[in-house]
Amino acid sequence: MNIEDPKIVDEKFLSKKCAWLYYVAKLNQNQIAKKIGLSKMRVHRLIAFAEKNGFVKTFVEGGFDKTTKYEEIIKQKYNLKICEVIPNDEVNKDPLQMLGAAGARFIMSQINENNINEFGIGTGRTMFSVAKWLPKIEKKINVISLNGSLTYNNAIRTRTVMSQISDKIIGECFATGMPLIIETIEQRKIVEKIKFVKDIMNKANNTKIKIFGVGGLDNSSQIVKTKIFSKDTVIKLKEDGAVGEVGGNFFNMYGKLISNKETSKVLAADSNYFNKSMTVLIAGGKNKMKQIKSVLKSELFFGLITDEATAKIIIKNS
Repeated sequence: MNIEDPKIVDEKFLSKKCAWLYYVAKLNQNQIAKKIGLSKMRVHRLIAFAEKNGFVKTFVEGGFDKTTKYEEIIKQKYNLKICEVIPNDEVNKDPLQMLGAAGARFIMSQINENNINEFGIGTGRTMFSVAKWLPKIEKKINVISLNGSLTYNNAIRTRTVMSQISDKIIGECFATGMPLIIETIEQRKIVEKIKFVKDIMNKANNTKIKIFGVGGLDNSSQIVKTKIFSKDTVIKLKEDGAVGEVGGNFFNMYGKLISNKETSKVLAADSNYFNKSMTVLIAGGKNKMKQIKSVLKSELFFGLITDEATAKIIIKNS
């Protein structure tokens, strides 16, 4: 099976999107650069690339008329300020790499256009993909982990989202080094009083931009696969209606936060701070439909980056 390098796929995607915004949406190159988070020179080159490779005909190939429509519907439905829907690659059906690229572009746009120098980052496969796609950043940027680790194993060989990012920034990375869930409520209260843990969680709560993936409790979710939550904990959360998860916060199918003995053991940023900052979700794929809908219904979030196939189903089943 011939699967293209994700970086090549992303370059084609970007060229088509820039061409669509230029020829159809009638944005100038400065506006496109600001919207996508690229330099004006790169936008110019990408449009030229689209023209050279035959993507621009009497229309721009890529389906951005549809994705733009989906973006507006999802924004209105869930009271979001921003939404980006990425066309799915016809060869590689898993959107993880493209979502990672889009997430990295979002971070770079905030750094370059809005001079943001501090970000809160969640955990999970999607956030790991975002970290991999980030380029070297020459500005001083600080990054704070928004929740505890998804593993009890703190061996040096373990590559985490934060360790990936730390290789690419001049600034500092902050993480508690604690697991996402503590063994008992009493232990969690003790851990939260430790000064460095308290300081990091305060930083996490007060970051202006928070970026999370979306998880759940099915067998494909990282929380279940890593066994950071016991079987009993997973069962109790499901019994109380938990469907979607963001940074250790669980939501039922109606978007209501789950609060029980199990969630009281979780070490994570306070959800009360989500709508006080630009909190953006990056999520997609066939296993994430119910989870994404459940968390969006809470209306705690500023934005969503997802893929076209996921967006269609979110809209259809709303």
